[in-house]
Amino acid sequence: MLFELPSFEHINVRDIEEAAFWLQKYGKKARVVAGGTDLLSLIKDRIEGPELKLPDLLINIKTIHDLNRITYDQESGLRIGAVVTLNRLITSDVIEQKYNILSQAVRQVGTTQIRNMGTIGGNLCQRPRCVYFRHPHFICFKKGGNKCYAVMGEHRYYHSIFQNGKCVMAHPSDIGPALVALKARAIIVSANREREVCIEDFFLGPNNFTETILKSDEFLKEIQIPAQKDMTQQLFLKERIRHSADFALSSVAIAAKISDGIFDDVRIVLGGIAPYPYKAPSAEGIVRGKRLTEELISKAAEASVEGAHPLPMNGYKVDLAKALVKRCLRSIGRVHD
Repeated sequence: MLFELPSFEHINVRDIEEAAFWLQKYGKKARVVAGGTDLLSLIKDRIEGPELKLPDLLINIKTIHDLNRITYDQESGLRIGAVVTLNRLITSDVIEQKYNILSQAVRQVGTTQIRNMGTIGGNLCQRPRCVYFRHPHFICFKKGGNKCYAVMGEHRYYHSIFQNGKCVMAHPSDIGPALVALKARAIIVSANREREVCIEDFFLGPNNFTETILKSDEFLKEIQIPAQKDMTQQLFLKERIRHSADFALSSVAIAAKISDGIFDDVRIVLGGIAPYPYKAPSAEGIVRGKRLTEELISKAAEASVEGAHPLPMNGYKVDLAKALVKRCLRSIGRVHD
């Protein structure tokens, strides 16, 4: 591996319009940077290929004040700028009180140093943790090659058991599943327009070179989360190899509205097992409108991994995901026993 950054231009932009201007001008030769905890390591290690070029220009959007805000309104809900650091999410009182699942997920991201530098936008847009993608000598599919080396190689930890295609990576974001469970929306900007998408539509499948829908002239502006007008029980659980700091082998985010012990509504989202935060609608349907029992919990856990096709060495993730779903549902159900 190489340990020196190559030469590139760097600009601190003052506002969204200036950032969009430079992105439009440089196209694929530019990258947006904020915390830089993932991007700079990729550049330093010369991770590149036909579909992944080293940038000529880094556009620092952390200098845009409007993207560094957390605002809350009782009617419209929560707005989080893309460059808000993970540590600020943890220390926000309104997030702790009303969107606690987000706080739970963020606390399990990286180390204290990473959380002080890393941003919510960067966490959602980070690249695969696959050892072949991260090695400069392997031109894998995600770099524009014609092969996924992980299929017949190392895929025990950070790879998918669902929706495998030309790439078998599992998306590394812990925040993604929590935001899907909260029905968040992503605001995306470019020089010509601003668009809004459901957060689950922000992520792409395994047959794309990138993991998000962002085009070369676009960047993430903010995340919007609806107001939680009813009391919502929220829980995020994650299993990893190193509990000090590691990416998920499997994780589960659950947000449920419960009245008199009955699940009026529930969102069950799994992480670490698919190319994107993986919703489990069959499992949700089993518990929705019902009072939890141990039998119901077991059925929901089984349904959450329906259709899984694990690779030769990561089949354990099926049972791991089921166990986490059971733990989440039991924990939420006990609150209303």
